Formats: sequence, structure tokens, C-alpha cells
Amino acid sequence: MPPTCLRAGATRSSRPIAPLYCLAYITPDAPGQGGQEPIVARYPVAIVPQEDREAFRKWRNAVRRINPEIVILGYQMVHEETSVPGPGHDELRKAKNSWCRYPNGFQPTTSWGNTTHRLYDFRAAEFERCLLNASRAVMCSYPYDGLFLDNCTVFDIADPVPSIRSEMRDALQNSLLKVRSEFPQALIVGNSSYRWKGLNGEMNENRRADIQAALQHFDGHVSPTMDMYQTYLSSASDAETVRQDMSKVLGMGAFYGACVDPQHVLWFDDFDKVIQTFKGKRS
Repeated sequence: MPPTCLRAGATRSSRPIAPLYCLAYITPDAPGQGGQEPIVARYPVAIVPQEDREAFRKWRNAVRRINPEIVILGYQMVHEETSVPGPGHDELRKAKNSWCRYPNGFQPTTSWGNTTHRLYDFRAAEFERCLLNASRAVMCSYPYDGLFLDNCTVFDIADPVPSIRSEMRDALQNSLLKVRSEFPQALIVGNSSYRWKGLNGEMNENRRADIQAALQHFDGHVSPTMDMYQTYLSSASDAETVRQDMSKVLGMGAFYGACVDPQHVLWFDDFDKVIQTFKGKRS
């Protein structure tokens, strides 16, 4: 592994980080999505696409020029097959024989919009190899501070047999520990309702009823811990929901983010207060 793969994560992740982040799944050259660099750069942490086209590299570099201290996590899918471009996803797509399959031969899928996605069976040695290669590819494609592992879970539809799903979870846990072993200084967060050893934390994505349970301290996490909660708003003007959710999340010691959709980043006045309070504690 080239030493440049961790040059960013070895520096920014070792200092205190204000507990705010944004999902910035922005395609910078897509209509209506350009020009968001200044608002993304206001955040201490940004989760961004892994795509390595020049437009994306220029966009990430522009954000970092505005805020050299921003922590940037590269997005990587885990459980579902994906057509999303990027070097890590290219590696994951090389897993051709690792699909979940019921005893009768049925292959479970998820559906998003007009597309369906097969699910990876984490027990397959091929999958683990491809996940490790995917993590390496992302971390070596840009000076990311770490990874955001989306759908880092085992869906109930993955297999009808609970013991089989348990085996899948155990296999994924082993793979995640291997990712951590390769990137000991990287920040790694999983989008999951499970708690995973070796990660810095998990994201609770808009499950308000689970805030208290999901953000409890977990001894298996790596320091610095980075549990996250994401609010999805029906309106960009709903500052009251942001205020209520953020109060609960910050009170649990976790990171907070809010959006209507992750292609358009928002900033709320209350976020300024969080940043100011954080800077006051550091001074």
C-alpha cells in the first residue's frame, strides 16, 4: 500500500473535530448541483462520492482550499451491488459469485427507483477479497481521511434463515476488522443499525425512535469515536426539527447532519452556535 494512501487520515483524524457533518453526494458538473463548495467547506466533516473523474477531484480540492482542516470520507457501498462509478465500486463489482441465494435458488434484491440490486453474501471469500481491494482503491485514489461504508449491514431479506444471517454478520465483522488493520489511522463509519468492532462509529439514518439506543457508547469502537445521526427533512426551512434532533444527538456525544436530499447541502444558523461553542472549548 503506497504511503500516500493515509497521509491525510494520519493528521486530521488525530485532532478534535466539531460534531457536525454533511452528506455531500454532489455531482459537481450536474445541473443544479454545482457551486456548493463554500457551504460544504463550512462543515468539519463531509461524506462525498468516491468517483475519480477530474470534475470530482477539482471539486474536492476546491472544498479543501476553502477549509484545509475539513475531514473528508469517501463513500463505499457494502451490501448491495451498485452501478455508481468509482475505483472502489469497480473493485467490488469484480465479486461475480458472492450473491445471496435462498435454498430454493431465489436471489433477493432491493429496489431503488427503477433499479434492483442483488445483495452480497459476506461469507464468500471472493466478497472479502473484493471489499478489501475496494477499500484500498478508494483510499489510494485521493487523500481521504477515511471511509463511509453504506449499507454496512445484513438485510433481513438476505436470507430467510436467522442463523444464516448471523453467519453473514460474523463474516462481515471479520472483514471490517481486516479493513481496520490495513488502515489503522483512518476514520471508518458504517451506515448500520448494528454496532461493529473496529469502526469509529455508525450512522443512524433518520431513525428518530432509535436515537437513544443507537448512539449509546460501544466498547468495540475505535478512538476517536464518530457515531452519526442524519435527519432527512421535508422542507429546507424546518429549523425546528433540526434543533430538536441535534439537541438529542449532541447530548449523546455524536455527530449531527441534516438535509432534504444529499445532493444539496444545507446550513442552519444553529450550526454556527455549535461551531462557536466547540471553538470556545478548544481555546
